[in-house]
Amino acid sequence: MKTFFSGLSIIMIGFFIVTSVSAQTLFHYDTVPNPNSNQRQLYKYEIPSSQQNQNQQNRSSAKRQPQSQVEEKKSGFDKSKLLFGGSFGMSFGDYTSVSICPQAGYAFNQYFATGLGVSYDYYKYKYYDQSLNYLGTNLYGRLTPIKYFAIQFQPEIYKMWGNLQSYSIDETVPCLLAGAGLIMPVGSNGGVSMMLYYDLLQDDYSPYRDQIVYSIGYVFNF
Repeated sequence: MKTFFSGLSIIMIGFFIVTSVSAQTLFHYDTVPNPNSNQRQLYKYEIPSSQQNQNQQNRSSAKRQPQSQVEEKKSGFDKSKLLFGGSFGMSFGDYTSVSICPQAGYAFNQYFATGLGVSYDYYKYKYYDQSLNYLGTNLYGRLTPIKYFAIQFQPEIYKMWGNLQSYSIDETVPCLLAGAGLIMPVGSNGGVSMMLYYDLLQDDYSPYRDQIVYSIGYVFNF
């Protein structure tokens, strides 16, 4: 009886060892030529563990590759960061003014954006026989140090013409606006800007001369 249990124990131990080794081994089936005939026979061979690890690494690299390509694409130009906006205003009466200023820019990150624009302003004073036209271009840099609050610098250059009481005028007018204000989000892709500016250059023919000017506009992106 002891001999029977001892033999059974040896068989169980041997089965356990074979099972353990088989669980860690990967086999692949393929067909190879039979030297004794024109037919092919089924052949099973073991894939070494080093090759298994290499195959797993290759598969992992293949899975990661599309993600790296996406990250590389995101590091380039992103059209969702394009900004479009500007301001428009008018008033009529004894003093008439019309102002149109579209702008386009690019937000490099959540803190800094820059862009350029064109503008046209018209002013007319009824009782002083004055009418002036300003056609110009501008370049702006906007810093947003905290959410909703923006600081902006905007150099401008204008071509001004019109009549100033009894004589005609034709001048080139430089301006440098410095301002701050709020940009409040409206919807998912835009916001309303409310800014105060002051012209640091104060040219004699500046449209902003000796006053703080305000601007209300809309900014949107894709």
